[in-house]
Amino acid sequence: MVVLCLVVLGAILVIRVLSGFLLAVARVLGPAWFWFTGHSMDGQHRTNATWARRGDRALHPSALPWHYLPRRRRAGYRTGGTVLALAIGYGLVTAMFATVVCLCCATAALAASGVWRAVHKIRHWHHERHYVRPLEGTIMRAIPARPVTLEVERAGDVIKRVAIEWSHDTEIGPADQSYVLQAVTTRLAIEAPDTDWQLKGRMRAVTFTPSEPPPTRVTWEDVAAAVKAAAADELVLGMGKKDAITKASYGQSPHAAIPGGSGGGKSNLAAFMLLQEMMRGSLIFNLDPKWISHLWLQGLPNVINAHDIPDLHLALAWLGRELLRRTRAAYYSAEGTGRVRGNVGPRIIVLCEELNYGMQGLKDYWTEARDKDADPKRSPALTGLAALSAAGRASDMHEWLIAQMLTVESTGVRDSSVRTNCGIKLMARHDRPGWDMVVGKHIPMPPQTTIPGRIQVVTGEGVRETQVPYLHLDDKDTEVSDKAVAWARELAVSGAVARIPSGPEGVPLQLWPPSVAARAISSHNPPELGDVVRQEPAQPPAKTLREAVDEGVFGRRSLAAVRKAVERAADPPKPVGTRGGANLYLLTDLHTFAKGLR
Repeated sequence: MVVLCLVVLGAILVIRVLSGFLLAVARVLGPAWFWFTGHSMDGQHRTNATWARRGDRALHPSALPWHYLPRRRRAGYRTGGTVLALAIGYGLVTAMFATVVCLCCATAALAASGVWRAVHKIRHWHHERHYVRPLEGTIMRAIPARPVTLEVERAGDVIKRVAIEWSHDTEIGPADQSYVLQAVTTRLAIEAPDTDWQLKGRMRAVTFTPSEPPPTRVTWEDVAAAVKAAAADELVLGMGKKDAITKASYGQSPHAAIPGGSGGGKSNLAAFMLLQEMMRGSLIFNLDPKWISHLWLQGLPNVINAHDIPDLHLALAWLGRELLRRTRAAYYSAEGTGRVRGNVGPRIIVLCEELNYGMQGLKDYWTEARDKDADPKRSPALTGLAALSAAGRASDMHEWLIAQMLTVESTGVRDSSVRTNCGIKLMARHDRPGWDMVVGKHIPMPPQTTIPGRIQVVTGEGVRETQVPYLHLDDKDTEVSDKAVAWARELAVSGAVARIPSGPEGVPLQLWPPSVAARAISSHNPPELGDVVRQEPAQPPAKTLREAVDEGVFGRRSLAAVRKAVERAADPPKPVGTRGGANLYLLTDLHTFAKGLR
């Protein structure tokens, strides 16, 4: 019994001695073990990185980029650094000159490599900041795991390929795939890209490549069925990628901005949109200080044309009053039900063509014309323009702003409120300053194109590349253009034609088309405010040369100079009749001829 007790006590003593020795060894060799195996020196895991896999989730607030590296890489760096330090020390002791030479060469190589990496970093800083990092941040809102690789290949502003790869244990469901697709299309302005997901086995990757662009040529026949099937609050804008029809809805925004360079197809786009609205019974206000932007609208019974500064001012002032009338009518028609139940009148489209061309004239006109004792200092025309942009939706009044550069000054206000309220932005032949001004820097600008009629449709749905149908209204071939104009005018009055509002609160008679005004004056039962009726197409207006000169069609040229120019012209305007022995010419032909003289 005594022997057994001695054995037990001896075993306990041995165990205590051994445990103490092992603890002492652990205290000495533990840091070395952590160092050479790539572990944290305090033995605590700071990320979910394993021996072979990079970490993608922090486990401790003090986690650094170093802790996300695979543990074997950290072990290699530490072991290699330790061996290198010992080798350098040994070399300095045994062969100092050779070691110093080798160190100088190695330092020069490292410096060259560092310079190259710094240059590469600087060159790709813009790419990382504006393309890679925003996309990575957006994707991580849906998939918390940081992508292992995220590559964005581009040539200039054109995105060629986007490749994303996650670790094998990342869960990616259908909703996550949809979110990633949306992130790529919005952040990088890639519309409807071709997608290749690889989710089998350990693969967690996706590749996006741009899809085929829209067709380079679209006609009315290509979109006629879509125009006919469109809802009352939808506008067909053309054909997009994969031959999809591009639409915009007044539910997204009641107003549209059409900025772009000269020759980008702004007038053709506006004409295509106008035809749709006129076929539905909308009333058009063509506010064009340039006179010749939409000659095909002249004389149509559902179009108010204003060109001179006094007429432009009168039209905009009336539109401001009409907005107030419609707003009140909508309010009282609700009768406490919460819904507008009355008809405030036909839809009104206010086409502001190059207002920056006449904006200063509007301001100067009001400065001279106003009664300083009774009239407000701010022009009612500019007040009406700003009010329409802010409150036109409920009253069914919509602004389309067209300009080469849609600046704040061109809208007649001191801020960008009018421009911002245009939620439908149709960018035609845009450049960087124009894009940043209208769309903003938060949406990447697609590559520029010189294809006629190619636009970028920017709405709440993102950026959609679209080809607008070409209507030939301003074709170089005169015969083709004449046929197109006749076709467009006939189509514009083929549906319900909006009657011009009359009466005490109606459109001032001096703004009416001459033929419609003459019928209204001679009628014993003038049309009521807001009526929509069918009418026959109005005959295009014809003028004598004397009348055209008096109206300023030819600027400051005298009648004798104009007659001489007609006689000497290789392609003069063709007479369409006579009046009192003088030839009559279509007003559209005279404007075209006058444009050529300039």
